[in-house]
Amino acid sequence: MAGKSWSPGWIHDKGLRTLYFLLLIPLLSSSYQGFDGMIMNGLQLLPPWQKEFNYPTGPILGLLNSIQTVGAMVALPFITWLVDRFGRRRAIAFGASWTIVGAILQASSKHIPQFIIARLLIGWGLAYTVVASPLLIVELAAPRHRGSIISYFGTVWFIGAIIAAWVTFGTRNIPNSWAWRIPSVLQAFPAIIQIVGIFFVPESPRWLVSKGRGSEAKAILAKYHANGDSLDSLVELEYAEIKDAVIEDANHKQKGSWKDLVRTAPNRRRLLLVFFCGVFIEISGNGLVQYYLNSILNSIGITGVTTKTTINGCLSIYNFVIAVVASLYVEKVGRRPLFIISTAGMLVSFIIWTTLAALYTTHGTSSYAIGVLVAIFLCHGFYDIGWTPLYSYASELLPFETRARGITFQSGVMHAFGFFGTFVNPIGLKNIGWKYYIAYIVYTILELLFVWHFIVETRGYTLEQIAQIFDTPNISWKQRRNMKAPGNILDDSVDGITTPGEKQTTKSSSTEIVDDSSAEKQ
Repeated sequence: MAGKSWSPGWIHDKGLRTLYFLLLIPLLSSSYQGFDGMIMNGLQLLPPWQKEFNYPTGPILGLLNSIQTVGAMVALPFITWLVDRFGRRRAIAFGASWTIVGAILQASSKHIPQFIIARLLIGWGLAYTVVASPLLIVELAAPRHRGSIISYFGTVWFIGAIIAAWVTFGTRNIPNSWAWRIPSVLQAFPAIIQIVGIFFVPESPRWLVSKGRGSEAKAILAKYHANGDSLDSLVELEYAEIKDAVIEDANHKQKGSWKDLVRTAPNRRRLLLVFFCGVFIEISGNGLVQYYLNSILNSIGITGVTTKTTINGCLSIYNFVIAVVASLYVEKVGRRPLFIISTAGMLVSFIIWTTLAALYTTHGTSSYAIGVLVAIFLCHGFYDIGWTPLYSYASELLPFETRARGITFQSGVMHAFGFFGTFVNPIGLKNIGWKYYIAYIVYTILELLFVWHFIVETRGYTLEQIAQIFDTPNISWKQRRNMKAPGNILDDSVDGITTPGEKQTTKSSSTEIVDDSSAEKQ
């Protein structure tokens, strides 16, 4: 492997190529979350769905869209226990099974109460998969590829959204309830694939080490990061850092608790970012179009079913393309620049959107309606530059001992604010029309100020090295956000790309770890 360049290396590396192929299974969680997120938009565009449920508007429509987040919030107290007790893979399988049940109930609904229960169960199931999946991905990916790989978790959301949007386009002319029942039942298929495939994916090495199964963890690192070479310098470095981090946690507490998130100043710093990233992901204006495109298009005179479903489908494809391109630059440009560009662009787009919506309301000219449509595409495009590929940014910030709880907390924040947004948005749009967008302009200004001041750069760090950004005492946020990574993970000497006879000295743990060497190898 000597002399192999870094950038295309994984394609020609059997271990990494196999690993990243297998990680498509947990990535499905985001994809069918995207299907679920877009399907409600698509169903509202279909006359048979509107007729079936008596043309819901205002609070009723808000409840139908937001009840999924209630199901997710109900699941929150149980997610961390399940993920940490039984592992990431079993938690994913558990959540996927409930998504299948919910999809079947939704597809067979005849009345609003059953539809609501179905949406509730889908939310309950998705809550487990969207917490466990990024944890598994971020803890399996090679350090030098972690940012790019995890960025696809948010990006593949749009694959599900594209399928949902174009399925509803394809069923738009069906004159009966199958127009919306077919898209509903299709929600079950990715979850079925995930249940079948998830146990072919290796378990998280960090979780295995925490359970005293260090030999299995090291075997996984060696198999996928170094093609079976357990003495590879990168494997030695990764394993030593994982072991040290897990042991340090075991030494200072017998059993973790939610208080760990705020017990220390470094964790409080992390929690600040985790909280606001959860808020910004959910209510940066993306929910307006995700759930209420039908209402927005009606407000600017676009009422044809074919036209609206076409716009919905094209918007999904556009979002996916922008997010994929942005994902390619996560490791090249860094997280912080993408966040700033994304948020600043959304602010400008909202100002344009609001201005043109006001002019359309006053003059009713079609050119202003087209302008609003362009502004919607611009706003979503800028969202996709940062907030989509960096959906799992928070999973990098948290140390192992609080990672599951922290991501669960972020999910709770997202669901709480998502419920607020999806419930309030139709009321605001119905009562004050385009003036409602002004609230988003003010909000996005505040979001941009926060991003500029607090977002830190994690590019170039291993998961364990990121701790120094938050743990270093007596420095300002400006100094934290400007800290530079050690740079060793981009160095061939720790990349499993060593010349013959080379060997890197790695830090070994001063504390022995319980290792069930007789445990079944992964």
